Amino acid sequence: MSTPYDQPAQMPMDPERLFAEYLPLIRYHAGQLMRRTPDSVEMDDLIDSGVLGLLDAASRFDPTREIQFNTFVGYRVRGAMIDYLRAFDWMPRSLRDVSRQMQQAMAEVEQQQGRPAEEMEIARYLEVDLSEYRQRLDQVRAMSVVHFDDMPIVGNDEDALSMLDAIAGNAELMPDNQVGMIKFIGSLTTAITQLPKREAVLLTLYYYEELNMKEVALVLGLTESRVSQIHSQMVMRLRGYMGLDDG
Repeated sequence: MSTPYDQPAQMPMDPERLFAEYLPLIRYHAGQLMRRTPDSVEMDDLIDSGVLGLLDAASRFDPTREIQFNTFVGYRVRGAMIDYLRAFDWMPRSLRDVSRQMQQAMAEVEQQQGRPAEEMEIARYLEVDLSEYRQRLDQVRAMSVVHFDDMPIVGNDEDALSMLDAIAGNAELMPDNQVGMIKFIGSLTTAITQLPKREAVLLTLYYYEELNMKEVALVLGLTESRVSQIHSQMVMRLRGYMGLDDG
């Protein structure tokens, strides 16, 4: 699959050329995130934040490090958009409470059963029917944008190393946080191996193969809406395995 990542690897020095070459990549990431955000989030606002990420990448890039500018830009652009979504007041407290309750219910069921909880078991624990449980998954789907793409690795809220910064190899954060990064990646890897098969396949298709939700739905033989629900459940499950609270 061809994506905007297939642009030239060298950093264009001229600002006009920089924008011309990487605007498609910015639009690509904005489009991907817009699929999982509420109607109150504007595409133009995500693009604007992505442009700031591009400028940040150009100012921070170190050509002596073993990472291509192309890759670095991708992480900084998406990271800037995630930062915008984190700062944007689009997730009401009540919805965060719903997400936390679902994650806690999943953890309780899995502790009792000694295996990944099935959605009917989680619904029963919450004392709702399956339809209501899936509606709640639809409601919290936007939270997965932030929760999966910007999981903290080490530090507190004021001094945390994000997954995006770790992968991008931010020189300012290395090597002091390398131990924390390695520990986090190991924890994430272990968590992924515990996922039910369908959720693991979804993760691979969506995040590694870079298929969109519609394409994943075709592969799995499900509706796009159903895939979105499974994605939300997968993110909650991973966060539970890693001890990350949905607050």
